[in-house]
Amino acid sequence: MELSITIRPAALKELQALHLNEGEGIRIGSSYVGSCSLFADYQLSIDQRQEGDEVHELEGIPFFISEKSKAYLHHELFIDYNPALGYKLSSPEEVYKYDLSLKRADKEEG
Repeated sequence: MELSITIRPAALKELQALHLNEGEGIRIGSSYVGSCSLFADYQLSIDQRQEGDEVHELEGIPFFISEKSKAYLHHELFIDYNPALGYKLSSPEEVYKYDLSLKRADKEEG
């Protein structure tokens, strides 16, 4: 099933104010953290497209999602923004995470 992303107006205003360099977009990341029950951590970052990423372009803003991240996301995503709470990533089924900040991905890894 195709993944869909909806950007709420407050988030769109914030994202459009960002300065993205050529080839950059917003990475929606999720990774298994593990515990006695299924637990995933969620992130938003400014990043370059990686091989194998699914790319969605909304309002001129590219969004990148890796195949690994898709395993922990529902098929419909919402991105919202509140000045007091930061970005919020959610789906119709659940709120993944509040208080997400948007930083450039660390290129020093590895």
